[in-house]
Amino acid sequence: MGALTARRLKLLNLTIGTVSVECQLSSWNLDPGIQDGDRLRSYCPDGVTIAETDAEPTLQLKTYSKWVVGGFEDFCWNNRGVVADFQLDHHPDIPAEHVRWNGQVLVQPAPVGGDRGDQEMTEITFMCIDDPVFSRP
Repeated sequence: MGALTARRLKLLNLTIGTVSVECQLSSWNLDPGIQDGDRLRSYCPDGVTIAETDAEPTLQLKTYSKWVVGGFEDFCWNNRGVVADFQLDHHPDIPAEHVRWNGQVLVQPAPVGGDRGDQEMTEITFMCIDDPVFSRP
């Protein structure tokens, strides 16, 4: 069974297209988007099955906005509708736990704005094209 392992989210490497995002990143979530199917019933003796569903994976990010040329916000606004590769390395500093996801996202610009005096943040949810590929580098 082993001992308890408890980790804080501290280190991550994330590139989307040509942009490295981790230094501005505040929060992230890679959701495989797997939905439960409906239970289908018939009068057959073993007449219960679960309907097949399609996954809808997403990559949700919250970053501290940084509007420099070639930065994340600049990349998103200049590449609307482009399919871009991404690579996410989780726990890259722990060899036995380092995992990676590679995939593609549909780039869209994030909403901009907020209340005066608020910390400027970018919050965006990218749709993944197909399922991200999980590996151990």
